[in-house]
Amino acid sequence: MGRIRVLSDSLINRIAAGEVVDRPASVVKELVENSLDAGAKTIEIRLNGGGRQLIEIRDDGCGMDRDDALLAVERHATSKVCSPGDLDVIRSFGFRGEALASIAAVSNFRLETAIEDGEGTRVVVRGGRISEVATVGLPRGTAIRVERLFVNVPARRKFLRSEATELAQGMRWISRYALARPDVRWITEHGGRRLIEAPPASDLRERAAQLLGPETARHMLTIDLSRDGARVHGLAGRPVDAHVGRDHQHLFVNGRAVQDRVLTHGLAEAYRNNLAHGRHPAAILFVEIGPEAFDVNVHPQKTEVRFHRPGSVHDLVRDAVAEALGQDRAVPRFGELRPGPMDDHERNPRSREGFESGKTYPMAGEPSPFPVRPPTSQRPTEVREASVGSQPGLQLAEPGAAPRVLGQLHSSYILAQDREGLVVVDQHAAHERVLFERLLGATESSAVESQALLFPKTIEFAPHQWPTISEQIGEFRRLGFGIEPFGGASVRVDSVPTMTVGLDVERLILDLLGAVQEAKSVTATIPELRRRLITTAACHSAITIRVALELEEMRRLLRDLYATDNPTTCPHGRPILFRMGLDEIERAFRRR
Repeated sequence: MGRIRVLSDSLINRIAAGEVVDRPASVVKELVENSLDAGAKTIEIRLNGGGRQLIEIRDDGCGMDRDDALLAVERHATSKVCSPGDLDVIRSFGFRGEALASIAAVSNFRLETAIEDGEGTRVVVRGGRISEVATVGLPRGTAIRVERLFVNVPARRKFLRSEATELAQGMRWISRYALARPDVRWITEHGGRRLIEAPPASDLRERAAQLLGPETARHMLTIDLSRDGARVHGLAGRPVDAHVGRDHQHLFVNGRAVQDRVLTHGLAEAYRNNLAHGRHPAAILFVEIGPEAFDVNVHPQKTEVRFHRPGSVHDLVRDAVAEALGQDRAVPRFGELRPGPMDDHERNPRSREGFESGKTYPMAGEPSPFPVRPPTSQRPTEVREASVGSQPGLQLAEPGAAPRVLGQLHSSYILAQDREGLVVVDQHAAHERVLFERLLGATESSAVESQALLFPKTIEFAPHQWPTISEQIGEFRRLGFGIEPFGGASVRVDSVPTMTVGLDVERLILDLLGAVQEAKSVTATIPELRRRLITTAACHSAITIRVALELEEMRRLLRDLYATDNPTTCPHGRPILFRMGLDEIERAFRRR
């Protein structure tokens, strides 16, 4: 007798379930998508045990008649795909025919459905086989009850996580689709506790307020950009509101929630040099594109897509968000700032040994008013007063209109005032932003000014470093370094960018090399590598904290800062300034 045999339908269904259903959240996703495809305007979800014990979803969609209800639990039965060509232009969610059959194969399953109020159909499946079909009185719509998921697949059940973890995964999918469809009423309960009650919303911001909180929704930026037949729109968080994880990122393609590297990378690129390392922005972004421009059938659970022109979509997402970030110039309030990491130069401010008091600090090709002074032996405790004769500053919303300087706190922070209150500025972060944007513009126009070294510097690299440094010599030259290979694994540097004059050349080159190697470890593009180099160069060159500044120096720095594209965060993503509103100050003194 041969060793190859045809499997039974019940066993085939259980194997197929492994592709579609790997945890309760997969069931929730499939059933919610079916409800939306059915035109539901109200979706009610009940869960117990994180979905392991019970998943019940009711909707008021179009429902099914008796014949369709029976076919719905058969493999490869669907109302959404009729011909091979339909797979190329998928417009629905749950087109995968074996979803209900797969779910029914690994649970105790009940389907109740009616096409109008009154007479409906009940189908019960046990062990992958239909055990009951009955005519019952039902309201229009469909209700599916899934109990004891993986009851007959103990190996799969064993790999489920805790109730809280499974619930969190399921709620993530529910929240995503609730955000995607503000016009639908959503109700979700777990163990009798109502977790979501969201009536139909007028727009995305109102729905975001329902699910994410009114404060979060109020501060998010509006995103909307169309190009080459595609559109990206939605909401994105300010850099100051960034989170540690990516749980607050919700991405959609033609209304379908997806997890896509092209989109997440495009989003991350928009925040490049605006977010601290390890921080991620909140985002609710919708990509609208012709169905022929991407393939959704590349993943069993349809959570991934493949774009025919991924670079174009990536750049559209990046540019759409970057445009909104560029228009947002609001100064964060002190209470809005989230604790974050310091960069290395703030944690250990570099030594000023060898610098002469009063020496100017060049700024990307033009003289700077910032003198380089030796560090004070003790941290000052006074606020340096300034007699200011300039006009009061305007709000940050007007580029170039800097606030009125009041003085300097601890030789580290500039105190200023505008019409709304007190503005506190981190002088290192501010100078870093100014230098970064100037050097970035200069490198793009090949206009970086250099200064010859009196004594050229030879730098020897370790053998494993040489391939990277030799590959990036062209980028170092764009930054203004006169650098040439000099035998073996060494280079000769005979000129440096004007803004870095006086710095330790070898240390700077090694730090820049480290930035390149870090960027290459995440397969960065040439523009990304360039920005990493510029960020590092700006950080090295910027004036540090604990350096006393004269009044005119502070004024010049704020004028330069407010003229940049992004005066609120440094290239590492840390905040540059915050405002303490006059109303907050008056409340503290009980004048309100």
